[in-house]
Amino acid sequence: MRLTSVPPRTPGGEGELRLHDERGTLVGQVRFRLCARCRTGRLLGIWILDSRRREGLGQSALRVTLAHGNGYRWNTTLQSRAGRRFFRSVAAHEGLPLPHGRPLCPHLPGPLGRFLGRCGIRVSAGAP
Repeated sequence: MRLTSVPPRTPGGEGELRLHDERGTLVGQVRFRLCARCRTGRLLGIWILDSRRREGLGQSALRVTLAHGNGYRWNTTLQSRAGRRFFRSVAAHEGLPLPHGRPLCPHLPGPLGRFLGRCGIRVSAGAP
């Protein structure tokens, strides 16, 4: 398995971690944002190829992603029922809370949040 990390190009920008198998086929991806100023991270999405699930790839990919913001507070976007189970399991294994909801700081809202802010709609950060 080959992991390729693409860090965010701008502060608060989107980064990703890609997982490729031995043939070079993309089998997984984790998308995230980081704010060094507030020491927060936000997991935007995780995808693992259906035929490669239940192999521990998702948990391994998240472990590498979380290392990008070692010591940061992390959260996730809203999740499906299966996603909530997955993130609870990872949080317990890593000893790191991974709540879901709004970004933990005002620098990670993404394009939609920035657009709403320009329209005068206040996007508040979630509780620390």
